[in-house]
Amino acid sequence: MADFPAADEQALQLVARELGATLNEVRIALEAAAETPADQGPVATAAEHLHTARGVLRVVEVYGAALLAEEMENSARWLAGGVVGGRQFTEGLDALMRACVQLPTYLERVLSGGRDLALVLLPLLNDLRAVRGAALLSEGTLLSLNLRSERAPAARAPRSGEPNLSVAQWARRLRPRFQAGLLGLIRGDREEAGLIALAEVAARIEETATTTSVYQLWWVVGAVLEALRAGGLTASATVKRLLGQADRELRRLFDSGEATYAGAPPLELLNNLLYYVARAECTGPRIAAVRAAFRLDELLPVDEVIEQERESLSAPSVRLMRTVAAAIREDLGRIKDAFDLFTRTGGPPAELAPQIEMLQKVGDTLAVLGLGSMRERVQGELARLTAVIEGRTPSGPDALIDIAATLIGIEDGLDEALVQLIMPPGAPAAGGEVDPEFRQVTEAVVRECIVNLARIKELLAQALDPTGDPAAAAARCGAGCAVRRGHDRAGAGRRASAGSGRARTCARRG
Repeated sequence: MADFPAADEQALQLVARELGATLNEVRIALEAAAETPADQGPVATAAEHLHTARGVLRVVEVYGAALLAEEMENSARWLAGGVVGGRQFTEGLDALMRACVQLPTYLERVLSGGRDLALVLLPLLNDLRAVRGAALLSEGTLLSLNLRSERAPAARAPRSGEPNLSVAQWARRLRPRFQAGLLGLIRGDREEAGLIALAEVAARIEETATTTSVYQLWWVVGAVLEALRAGGLTASATVKRLLGQADRELRRLFDSGEATYAGAPPLELLNNLLYYVARAECTGPRIAAVRAAFRLDELLPVDEVIEQERESLSAPSVRLMRTVAAAIREDLGRIKDAFDLFTRTGGPPAELAPQIEMLQKVGDTLAVLGLGSMRERVQGELARLTAVIEGRTPSGPDALIDIAATLIGIEDGLDEALVQLIMPPGAPAAGGEVDPEFRQVTEAVVRECIVNLARIKELLAQALDPTGDPAAAAARCGAGCAVRRGHDRAGAGRRASAGSGRARTCARRG
């Protein structure tokens, strides 16, 4: 992102707020599309909103976010075309919803001074492209990869009891099994069995290949399948798409023959497969061999900055925490309103039964967030309310007031608990005690710094004016800063004098 003058920061924040509102409209449209898949109108509406967002992001030069908005728009228009099957439509909506969550977080971090790195969004970009069948992106498109490896096929004798077939003949025979395994992986009903079948087919093609290009492709496919079986890779839409391309390479292999096939190897597919081998979070024998042979540690180093940005992007953001806090407060407010109405109007305790489900919902939300202590307090009040409804405890106002008081305490501590969730490791605990006098001094210093910075910006603007006098502006700036330093010293003297006076008072009282 380009560096903007300080005077434009307020405008950028306004743009961020407007984009947030636009993306909220996109989210509402996608939710409507999920409820009524037959109606293409909501998806088309989402595409129009995304087109507007993309244009704004390009104007403010946040190119990573603009690229993501463009892919989202293209995917939404593809879904709105009405030629998409049920499963593809669901996967497309899922990818768009995940992008709607990550785009505001990414934009917020960039506008807060973070780097605009499109590589951070690469997995999500590929998922969006894979849904509609577009060519995938990889770091290899930005890095000039050396795809040559010294690894070559070795002559192997046929296994006992098996026919002596060429690799093209094996490709024709084994392709139906490869397709069946891929179908089980895509549907998610027989993933483990599907991965085993895919790995066996890849190993057989690798064993019988006589040319380097065929051998290396299926050797790398086997490494990807090894990572999937070990849990080092997720079977995302992109990975499934790559395995689908490998299936088409089987067809091309037995149609054209190995010699002709080797003259036009699928380098782009190999490049994308190598990217996922390099990013696998496990190390098996085949994975280690592929990484060493293609020197992936040198050509595709794991950039710590990019990985940290990806982790922070997927982590909860301040905006998300505010949304969660607002939802919990709304539920707690409804419960307290129900208690207040019951106390004023009276009635049988059974009227409080709906609040049981509401308290359980709040407790489940706190449990998902990892706020165990707060959930235990909610569970305790849930047991008390259940006893009141069942008649095991008097249903007088005192019991409901005690429950409401506990809920108010949970509400008061909610912000600090949620902020602590997104604090980096080693950060001081939220809600720590702060000396009030120290806080007042800090706030005063910050206010004075803001005033000084405003004056400096004004004077620099006057100095940049061709009709202005730079020397006079510098003199005014120096005089203003000197006066401010005098005020600061005087204020520090007054605070020191006040502190010594309080110390003498305490000594006399002692």
